Amino acid sequence: MADAVSSEARGQRPEARSRKLEVGEQRTSLSPLFLNFQFFLRSRLAEGFAGSGSGTILNFILVAFLALCAIYNVTLPIFEAPDEASHFRYAHYLASEGRLPDLKRDLPSHEVTQPVLYYALAALVISPFDRSNLNQLVLLNPDWFDRSLNQGYVGVRGQHIHTEAERWPYQGAVWAVRVARWLSSLLGAATIILVYLIARRIFTGRAITEASRARAAALCAALVAFNPKFIHLSSIVNNDIAITLAATATCGWMVRMTNPTRARGQAAAHAFFVLGALVATATLCKLQGLGLLAPALAAVFLVAPRQSPLTRIAALLVGFLAVAGWWFIFNWLNYDHPLAWAQVRAANEALLRKPPLSADGVIATLPLWFTSYWGNLGIELHYDAWVNVVLFVALALAVIGCVVAFARRLPMVGNRAGFTLLMIWQIALVVMFVWWLRSYVGTENSRLIMPGVAPVVVLTAMGWLTLAPQRVWRATSIAGAGSLLALAVATPFVTLRPAYATPDTMSRTALVAAYRLPSAGVAVFDGMIELLHAEVGAKRVAPGGQLEVILYWGALAPVNQSYRVVLEALGLDGEVIGRKLAIPFGGRFATQRWQPGAYFRDVYRLPIDATASPGPARVQLKLYKLYPTPGDAQINGANTGTFLIDRVKVTSAIAPAPASSQPPIAVFGDALRLDRVRFSPDQVTFDWTTLKPPGGDYTFFVHILDENGAQIAQQDAEPFDGQYPTGLWEAGERVRDARALVLSPEARRLRIGWYDRRTGQRLAAHTADGRPWPDDIVFVEIR
Repeated sequence: MADAVSSEARGQRPEARSRKLEVGEQRTSLSPLFLNFQFFLRSRLAEGFAGSGSGTILNFILVAFLALCAIYNVTLPIFEAPDEASHFRYAHYLASEGRLPDLKRDLPSHEVTQPVLYYALAALVISPFDRSNLNQLVLLNPDWFDRSLNQGYVGVRGQHIHTEAERWPYQGAVWAVRVARWLSSLLGAATIILVYLIARRIFTGRAITEASRARAAALCAALVAFNPKFIHLSSIVNNDIAITLAATATCGWMVRMTNPTRARGQAAAHAFFVLGALVATATLCKLQGLGLLAPALAAVFLVAPRQSPLTRIAALLVGFLAVAGWWFIFNWLNYDHPLAWAQVRAANEALLRKPPLSADGVIATLPLWFTSYWGNLGIELHYDAWVNVVLFVALALAVIGCVVAFARRLPMVGNRAGFTLLMIWQIALVVMFVWWLRSYVGTENSRLIMPGVAPVVVLTAMGWLTLAPQRVWRATSIAGAGSLLALAVATPFVTLRPAYATPDTMSRTALVAAYRLPSAGVAVFDGMIELLHAEVGAKRVAPGGQLEVILYWGALAPVNQSYRVVLEALGLDGEVIGRKLAIPFGGRFATQRWQPGAYFRDVYRLPIDATASPGPARVQLKLYKLYPTPGDAQINGANTGTFLIDRVKVTSAIAPAPASSQPPIAVFGDALRLDRVRFSPDQVTFDWTTLKPPGGDYTFFVHILDENGAQIAQQDAEPFDGQYPTGLWEAGERVRDARALVLSPEARRLRIGWYDRRTGQRLAAHTADGRPWPDDIVFVEIR
């Protein structure tokens, strides 16, 4: 068989090389890095899917998978996966105490109610390593649980407080966690091999050639190995990967038993004894394994259906009890239930749904079933929408192909009984998942149905290949597997690493030089946090938009708590039109992690209310502290905790300024037109039209003169007391600037003009017909 496959592959290789060269010539416009990477993937996959020996492509898949697991392992911070710390603490307890925990007394984590097999294996692996610093590594990050900060788990990244022990070279228990993760990787690799063997025994239909059968099996293995979620589960400490391996092994044995080309001896009692032992092994990994009894009992009637089933049922149960019976007896004697069910419920009490999820509620979670089957990595790390759309399309094609395959009576499937048992297991698994989903919150994650990975990828491969003629199966397999591999390779660098990245810090001097900042800082909060500079990315923002705010800061001394960053935008009347509460650097660099003397650049997006009225706004910064008493941090040397960053403008569509019925009084700098001046006893109002953006913030001066031209009062100020500087005025905008000025009875004229406060330079002033005003000063008679 292998020789025939190799012969066919050797015959196809020259054609494959020519096709690859054509592809390379057609894509010379692509970047060299992407082109080389794509060329490498295509060449490696093409060699395997061409059928050049069943081991070649499988070896490549396994090597690529283990390499990806190593990358995911070191990229994801320890314990930043669902319940990973609790899983590890169970294994740590077994390694330290050498006995099972007493569920009435010893509760190192809520996972101790789980069956023991995976944790016993992990305990053996981690026992040689120093774990004395474990208590420091499992400390939870209180910011994570602050819903005001972390609504939807997007405001804070990091469920645990991470320390220098996690940096290379690793210290203490970090080594143990990394090695325990490697155990998961090996279990994942074994699962891939079993999936490959299952697919080869399922796809034995007469309509497909041996080479096509090998390609279909390789595609199934690749769909498992290059699924980012499966790689993730194989790179963390968890028992989901253990039950996945055990369940896949059980499925593999059932498919082997039902192989129509094998002797009827597969119906012998010893085969069912082994089947029972495998189901028990899966149960000792996780209670989900009990669901495998459904396909196992079905196998009793599908394998040699004409023979009496009693002997096979007895052998199945004996095999099951021989392996797992001690566990049920232990629980019964100690907890009055074979599953220690009261303890299981107590451990998960905090997650119990009251009332259980309705049918409509379950249906509403369906999209998460799919997106979390390939995504939702770490803790609530999701792919961009376009990635999910592409994968949904691929899934839809597989579903359509499966419908066509069933309509054609499954021409690819030669082992119908084995295929049926796979489907029974998948159905049983979904039923158990729905029951758990209805009962407990936080379970909308398809890692809980990953033990059914074998039937899922068999259906997916069958669907895709049914829609494609056999002559293009190789191309179909390369496209599917290669695309998934590209996603898996990109994920650590595009999704995982950025989610937990901390800033590149530098010294104060280096930061000032790198960003050309003023050397003097602008504020110090609570004597510990120095703000070197703050700025906005743009002076204008639309209602409903976001304003970029950039802070340059660092610690002067060790910071003993996590300060909350409070950014606010306030309108002209002081109403809050935008607010952001955040942890620095995208929720990834809380202040208690800052080292004295380390400074960095920090960027925020301040959302502006969609209902915000157009006009000026001030952007300000505060730091909120929790200890010793909640409140705003104080700015050294100031009687406030609020720092004004800048003034911005909430924009709106501006209608063209109507033509004035009267000639304008004056034009300043060809930008500001004074249309009218109105007087009252304690106020003077100036009506302006902006002809073009003034290009800066100017100060307006008003001198009140008597009949002899002597100055009797003066006011120099920016418009609206500086809250709406001219730098924010836009072309076509009309501004009414009311000034509090008391006009005494002897007041006769105003002397007005604009100037740059920094340079003292006045804006040029001229009349409506273009004649300049002397000294750029305009006189207005008081009426």
